Amino acid sequence: STGAVGTVEREGKANGGSCCGSAVAASGYVGSVFKGDAEKAALPEDALDAQQYFVGSMLMPYAERLDAAEEKMKELPYALYDAQTELMGRIVEKSGGAVADGTTAVLGGIQINTPPGYSDYFLPLSFKLHDNEGKEVEDIMWA
Repeated sequence: STGAVGTVEREGKANGGSCCGSAVAASGYVGSVFKGDAEKAALPEDALDAQQYFVGSMLMPYAERLDAAEEKMKELPYALYDAQTELMGRIVEKSGGAVADGTTAVLGGIQINTPPGYSDYFLPLSFKLHDNEGKEVEDIMWA
């Protein structure tokens, strides 16, 4: 393994590739729009293109942060984590009533891929309890 952040060795591929092609593509798109080299994409008509469109749209608020990062591939998963945390918060808020008087635990973090023969890792960044209205009631990350 070269140990380069943002890449992973893949069995059967001589040169490996990016850890998450969708994230890297979205980052490239966001950077191009931020620098004025591309226009914001319109909502695609083809459902197969919708997922990539939404990844790029969710990452767009982090364009300046990604552009300023010294190590873009290191910053990218953190920006994606922040975007997904915001989305998860909206989901928990809307669906909280489904747990009646209970609570919902939400664990968030970054998956770290490693070369074949090594264990992958999960970097936990948040662990919170939400009430049935979706409001955070306790941060249990290091409790």
